[in-house]
Amino acid sequence: MDTDNLYDVLIVGAGPVGLATAIALYQRGITNILVIDQTHGFGKVGQTVDILPNGLKALHCIDKQAYNQIKAIGLGFIQDRRQKSEGKDQTKPRQRFWYQKDLQGNVIRTIPLDFDYWLNHYGEGRVSIPWHSLQTNLRKQLPANIVKPNHRCVDLTHKPTSVVVDTLSDDQTVENPFAHWQRKASTPLAENEPAKQGFSHQQFTAKLVVAADGINSTVRDVIYQDAGLSQWSKPQYSGYAAIGCLQIDHISDQVIQELDHQFLKSQSVVTLRNSPVNSARQPMDSPRLMLLRRDKNSLGYLLHLPVSLDLLNHSSPEAVVELAANRLKDNGFPNTLSQVVRLSNLNQLICRPYYIHPANIDHPQPIWSRGRVVLVGDAAHGMPPFAAQGANQGLEDAAVIGIAIANIITNHHLDNQAIISRQFRKYEQLRRPFMAKIQDATLHNHNWSQEEWTQYSDMVYSRNLADVI
Repeated sequence: MDTDNLYDVLIVGAGPVGLATAIALYQRGITNILVIDQTHGFGKVGQTVDILPNGLKALHCIDKQAYNQIKAIGLGFIQDRRQKSEGKDQTKPRQRFWYQKDLQGNVIRTIPLDFDYWLNHYGEGRVSIPWHSLQTNLRKQLPANIVKPNHRCVDLTHKPTSVVVDTLSDDQTVENPFAHWQRKASTPLAENEPAKQGFSHQQFTAKLVVAADGINSTVRDVIYQDAGLSQWSKPQYSGYAAIGCLQIDHISDQVIQELDHQFLKSQSVVTLRNSPVNSARQPMDSPRLMLLRRDKNSLGYLLHLPVSLDLLNHSSPEAVVELAANRLKDNGFPNTLSQVVRLSNLNQLICRPYYIHPANIDHPQPIWSRGRVVLVGDAAHGMPPFAAQGANQGLEDAAVIGIAIANIITNHHLDNQAIISRQFRKYEQLRRPFMAKIQDATLHNHNWSQEEWTQYSDMVYSRNLADVI
């Protein structure tokens, strides 16, 4: 088993949050750092990520060059998509909106999508960028030798003045059952399975460890077991799931025309739900359907609904499609939408439970850190994607903890556990109450009035993170 040098900071996870934390440190002169990740290579994975005003403000705090780069790429990505949908000859681009509508086609809520709208209202815009592109361009802000793929964290050990992280390098991909969009099956390594040919173990020792290893965090699991918080070491089922198929072809002209006339009205995407004002049913029980216009006779959909995890896990793909179609029917959605759902391509069916690490655990001790180890992003507070705040709140974490650790190192306090613990507590005291509000909003915003949305938007997007830090 190989042992590397002593690092000031080891970051577990080379997603956007881990990389942003590394950039925050590196740009403040902290160069004795290492980022490890279990991926074998940085391929094109993930969905499109919305970087909202609070995320861009966090990036600006982290590093202006990274901020400018990500903003430029995001704006270019949006422009490319707009040209594909509107045509290159469009002299004056149309304003873009995402509409939420009731089942009669009336607009309940309008979400502007243009950068300038958000800039004028909140002091910063919004951009969309593929997850892979976000990861790649953040990684390019760091020297190549700082980021090591194919090092999966499997355990860690606390020493008096350091932490030893055990990693495994292999040729297998371990499935993450809690990820939002992972669909491909893989072969996990069995627990306590002996190393085979081609496997290698390596230890890394660091003064501090930042766990950015996602919602299924190994680091969180270890430190929660040590702290007597085993019931919170794994993600909890949120009660909600997504069922969908993003490409259904050969839909009849009649169905396309009916849905375009009643709901889409030349828009590429619309969200449909029962209006709480008009619905006798409890709003929490009402599903929300995202309807997507694809090619001429193609549609896609994504249905968010409360559903039993046991039912979801023990249903065949055919039964899942029927569950979705019946749930729409039972909640008063037009029969045409149930017909579209029943046309789902079973080979491309999405069936994804959503998980959460609750931020409002009632516990007297810090729960986002232990000793020299601190959690950030989804490892601390993973949640469903309903408010598009996962990546954005992770970037806020990266800004806060990156600056805090840089101060620890700059002031030569790496051997002072009391100061390290104090800085980690300050980070948690700043971030955890805010995350509790974000998680509550994520789970309940589908029942909000426009006034509640306005209050939430002002709270999240208008504040200046630099002033808070």
